[in-house]
Amino acid sequence: MSQPQRGERFFFFYSLVLFGIVAVFFPMHALVNAEYLPPIRPLLHVHAVLTGSWFALIVVQTGLIGQGRVALHKTLGAASLVLVAVMLPAGIWVSYENMLRTGAAQIFYGNCVNAAFFMAYYLMALNWRQTAALHKRFMMLASLSIMFPALARVGYVFDLNPFAVLPMWLVLLFALPAYDLIRERKIKTATLAGLGLTLVYIGILLMIGPPPE
Repeated sequence: MSQPQRGERFFFFYSLVLFGIVAVFFPMHALVNAEYLPPIRPLLHVHAVLTGSWFALIVVQTGLIGQGRVALHKTLGAASLVLVAVMLPAGIWVSYENMLRTGAAQIFYGNCVNAAFFMAYYLMALNWRQTAALHKRFMMLASLSIMFPALARVGYVFDLNPFAVLPMWLVLLFALPAYDLIRERKIKTATLAGLGLTLVYIGILLMIGPPPE
């Protein structure tokens, strides 16, 4: 297997891990902690389908590049504009309704921060779509920025301290520079930018505080 193929396999399996966490722990939380679930409204189903579609799309996209199917990758990439335009507002609205229902404003504010950083990374990925090393890393960082709700469900399932979400997220984050150092012998520009922005991101989230237990 060539070096480029091995590199693409890393991003495929990385995106598969993110998708797996989302696909497994949201339903598991619903089964284990059914009494704590909010009222199941149609918008909640829409939000779940849209967010799940994003993570599934990332798996498909990294897989297509690994297979050399660049044209289809670009077509689906263009379609992601529509998905993102619907997914982010739906997620924010669900969080807003949850805040009205529970009075827990920190979840709403935290998800607004997640959405803002997702959009920043997504736009950077689009801007550098002709530079593969930047494009794919910014897409992974965009996906990672909306992983906190899924990781929170891991905590709910295993009854962990709310702050346990942060080290889980940091493991996923530092997998990117670790990969760069192992394969490239240096940390790529996009990864460095992500690490720098993460300091701001984590600082804001810590100021907002953990979700209520």
